[in-house]
Amino acid sequence: MDKSSMQMQGRRKVAHRNERGNLYVLYIGFAAMIVVVWNLYAQVGLSFIVNYRSKCALEAASLAAARDLSRIVIDDPKWGYVALTDQPPVGEDTKAGDGYPLPVTGINTIMATVRLEMLVAQALGTNEAMACALDDLRTARAASRRLSRTLRNSLKRERSSNEDEKELVARDIFGNLVRPMDSAATVYRKNADQMLSGMGWKLESMNADLGSLTQEGTTNTPSPERGLSNRAASIFEPELKNYPAFEDVPAAGESFYFAGLGKQTSLVEPALFDESRSVQNSSVIRLVAQLKRNDTDNWMKSVACAQPAYMEDKVPASYMVLRFPNGIPNGTDCLRSLLTSDGLSKRIPLYTACGGDFPSDQGAQLKENPDTSSATVRQAVTRAFFDWLRTAHAKPKLDAIINALDCQFNSQHPSVTYLYTFDDRGEIEVAAPKDYPFLAQTAYESQLYTVATNVINLHGVAWSMRLRDQVHRLGKQEGGKHAGQPMPSTVAVNHNQDEEKRLLATAGSRYDRSRLGLELEISTPIMTNGGEL
Repeated sequence: MDKSSMQMQGRRKVAHRNERGNLYVLYIGFAAMIVVVWNLYAQVGLSFIVNYRSKCALEAASLAAARDLSRIVIDDPKWGYVALTDQPPVGEDTKAGDGYPLPVTGINTIMATVRLEMLVAQALGTNEAMACALDDLRTARAASRRLSRTLRNSLKRERSSNEDEKELVARDIFGNLVRPMDSAATVYRKNADQMLSGMGWKLESMNADLGSLTQEGTTNTPSPERGLSNRAASIFEPELKNYPAFEDVPAAGESFYFAGLGKQTSLVEPALFDESRSVQNSSVIRLVAQLKRNDTDNWMKSVACAQPAYMEDKVPASYMVLRFPNGIPNGTDCLRSLLTSDGLSKRIPLYTACGGDFPSDQGAQLKENPDTSSATVRQAVTRAFFDWLRTAHAKPKLDAIINALDCQFNSQHPSVTYLYTFDDRGEIEVAAPKDYPFLAQTAYESQLYTVATNVINLHGVAWSMRLRDQVHRLGKQEGGKHAGQPMPSTVAVNHNQDEEKRLLATAGSRYDRSRLGLELEISTPIMTNGGEL
């Protein structure tokens, strides 16, 4: 083999080695690229898993926090125990002076009650009626603000040393502290801590906000306009079955907002959360969790929202009693006339029982009413009527009330005694019993009482009146030993209830359907100026 052939063969071998070397480099580069891409996708996949597991854990945490929010109860000076939802009278920490627990009234129930008052005042058309409704609206809004502050304060992780905020400590009906964020953190860690630590992540912070939804929410609070007759529908708004949440439902020129509550505690879409309208009976909680990867600056955020559940309002309405032992006065042929007549303009003194129930408790006395020492007959009767209406909460139908206002006494029941109450469907029931069930003439402590002679002037006849308003002041702070709860009768009025279960051991008379809220007696006529009976 000559020299040139050997050189050619050598060049071929070198070229072959170069080609193989290039392929090796290509293989190595391709493998490196696969490793990088795999690592990238693995990191993305792990981040997706961490985010998904964190969100699931945060959703469970938000449900726990929402359940806690619905447990929180405040003691309002005007409305008694108030919470996001109605609660039964079974709490050890909600007992009145008579030893029996008090029911808790949901803020939606309170706002619906006052809205009903506004509509009834509008139907009556008197200044006295509108003044009563507006006064209750003022105190209802104050209770709503107080509840909102307590709910927001409960979401703070740090315990405040501020004296004002110390009064906003959240408790349930048994006196237990309620800390939604502690519950949320416990549930989150139980569901996510092991996974996070195994993947190199840790929970850095968890914060909460209280707000509403940008779209209409749900409530279980019945609207009084449901099933309106043509007559009432021509005056008031179209029919609503239940109030919508987070939307203004105006009445008589006033705005009313209702908190969103569901049949069960449920998740809601975080994109619908709205903090800007948070002053309007907020109930939706948003949790934001910040995660940090160990030894890096990588952060991850998870968001979840939940809405609390409602409970049913099971406390029945009380009775309003109208008594005419000497006959029905001319000019008072229906309930409306007792609330609008010009013959009810005389001023009368107002009293309240102090030191216990008068006269049954030793040492109890009737003293001048501390809020208003006197009023016209029409003012006193109107205030008492609205106090009684308030005991029915949101149950009454507006149509039923309007019909009852104009129903003639004689054509309805030829009796000297009329008993009014509401059934569970919101209809008014009227009874004319032979035996009067509320014979005990007790004036409950801190409630409204008056007796005055010759103060109702109708068609030349002066009539005397006696009024017992057992539900004028509500709650432990101002409502006396019974906290504004109606007085049970000696015998059952409502025979649909089992007599043996009337006074339940735990709740006392709170579920009793035979309870007196208001008694108005008009009697002892004296003819003046040639009047006729």
